[in-house]
Amino acid sequence: MKRIAFATPDELIRHCLHEKVSLVVEYRDEDNKQRQVILAGERLADVPKYIGLPKAEAYYRKGGLFFEVIAGWKGTEESR
Repeated sequence: MKRIAFATPDELIRHCLHEKVSLVVEYRDEDNKQRQVILAGERLADVPKYIGLPKAEAYYRKGGLFFEVIAGWKGTEESR
């Protein structure tokens, strides 16, 4: 798995649209159950909502490789 960092949600959305990939976001719901959502096309607008959830992790697959998404903006929001 490779890692790729993004400074803003918009940067991530543009990247996914340009690369024509679906973003998979895994997170924990309010009952601490693991959930998964796949965002593509217009649904990519929901990136900030899902990546902002507790213990959220995101990745996509392209060319047989998995790319872990590092949400650089998440660390700056948490430190405020």
